[in-house]
Amino acid sequence: MSPYLFTLIMEVFSSMLQRTAQSNSFKYHAHCAKQKIINLSFADDLFIFVHGDIVSVRKIKEVLQRFTAISSLVPSPSKRIVFFRNVPLQIRQEILQVMPFQEGSLPVRYLGVPLISSRLKSSDCKLLVERMDKKIDNLMTKSLSFAGRLQLINYVLSSMHIYWAVVFIIPARVTKELEKRMRRFLWNAGRQGKVHAKVAWKEVCLPKEEGGLGIKSISDVNKALMTNHIRSIVSNRRSHGFNGLNLTS
Repeated sequence: MSPYLFTLIMEVFSSMLQRTAQSNSFKYHAHCAKQKIINLSFADDLFIFVHGDIVSVRKIKEVLQRFTAISSLVPSPSKRIVFFRNVPLQIRQEILQVMPFQEGSLPVRYLGVPLISSRLKSSDCKLLVERMDKKIDNLMTKSLSFAGRLQLINYVLSSMHIYWAVVFIIPARVTKELEKRMRRFLWNAGRQGKVHAKVAWKEVCLPKEEGGLGIKSISDVNKALMTNHIRSIVSNRRSHGFNGLNLTS
């Protein structure tokens, strides 16, 4: 029952925000005024959009205080972050005095993925590569057979990029880096040095019934997921979002 109750409560909060927006002194975020969007929610995460001026921010603070008094829910201290865009320094400082939040830096990351509107760059995927390195380092502490390493690649390493691949076209350079680490883990048990592959990686990624090992190609998975994402956009399937507080002028 808890998730359903939380959803109902957040609907009340959204209604409170929309009612506040009817005030002449409140200004929408520059890119949200046409759709009249103030907040987005995903599970227990909340993202609020508002114009970067003191009056509008105070209106949001009043709503947060009333909502806290009603529900006893408060923002998580570690997630109370405000993001500015084209807001003068003096106004930023005044806003931070009104809102007891930490100032974050763009781009915003949600579940480890950068929320950007531009094409994903190799530098944006550094965290993904580092996460795979860390996971392989942890797996290397165990004594694993070839079959065991294959299972871990199929069910652990091959799934680490999925959340990224659903929303972004992963750069070819990053795909090669990830697959290089998977190859090294499969044939060299993760040890550095030249990979002594017994079979070409293209053959390894074939289905088992075609003579491969069933490891899914990262680029092929990315293409399939992006195709599904495009279909969702074309069919106007609704989606949900995020966490934090975003301010702009």
